[in-house]
Amino acid sequence: MVLLTTTPAILSAISLLPQDSPLRSSPLSSDAEPSLPTNLDTPISHKTLILLSQALRSLPGSSPRITTTTTTTAQQASWTLNNLLYNTRPYHPPAPPPPKPTPEYLTLKSRLLAEAQQREYNALLTSAERPPSLLDHSSPDRDADLISPSLILNIALSILLCAFSVFYATRHWPNDGVRVLLSLAAGIVVGVAETVVYAAYMRNVETARRKERARREVKSVLVVEKAGMAGGKRNEGVEGEEEQEEIWGKGVNGGVRRRVRERWERGEKKLEEKMERETGKR
Repeated sequence: MVLLTTTPAILSAISLLPQDSPLRSSPLSSDAEPSLPTNLDTPISHKTLILLSQALRSLPGSSPRITTTTTTTAQQASWTLNNLLYNTRPYHPPAPPPPKPTPEYLTLKSRLLAEAQQREYNALLTSAERPPSLLDHSSPDRDADLISPSLILNIALSILLCAFSVFYATRHWPNDGVRVLLSLAAGIVVGVAETVVYAAYMRNVETARRKERARREVKSVLVVEKAGMAGGKRNEGVEGEEEQEEIWGKGVNGGVRRRVRERWERGEKKLEEKMERETGKR
């Protein structure tokens, strides 16, 4: 059974049926078919439209066009089935309302939400209690050591230029096949050499990085005494100073600070030795 939506033309045609019409008085052939509609967009079966068209065409004194003045739409409508089907579309019943959640569903939902919140809270506590690792500071260095497109381009250019140089240097040889093989061999040798050199460089960098992390450096406050200062002033300056130990070389730029520190200490040591030599000459 095909259900269609009711249009104004169908309502006007139904209103033209007499009250004693068999279509109004007798029930429809099937209980599943809806009764004659009274509102727009309500369902009406295709079989009912066929019976309605036949009933209107069988009325005494009927004509192909409705000439009564019952409604404005009825005056424009036709008795044929094609015109009754005009502007109709398949009827889709509205979706049933969603069922209410059961108590078991609500209990399970609340339990799952509580477990998810507890896991999130435990994850926050774990991340807060975990001490910072030295590997956290090494990610920029590791990212910088990745193979870059410029590195690949440089190696490829080295291989191509070396192979072309060998091929050009042997331009006076009569056998071109030997020249090509020699050029390919030179390119392969250069490529292997470039790979070995870069691998050795990466290995040395990683070794130096591990040594840098394992090394614990201490920085302290040094009091530099100038020659010719009074003993009392020197003592006063020393009494107010206490040795403070701080760790050097930690963090992202720890190695740079250490090297700057060592360079400064070497300069200070040379300056002290020079001042001692000048004092001894006097």
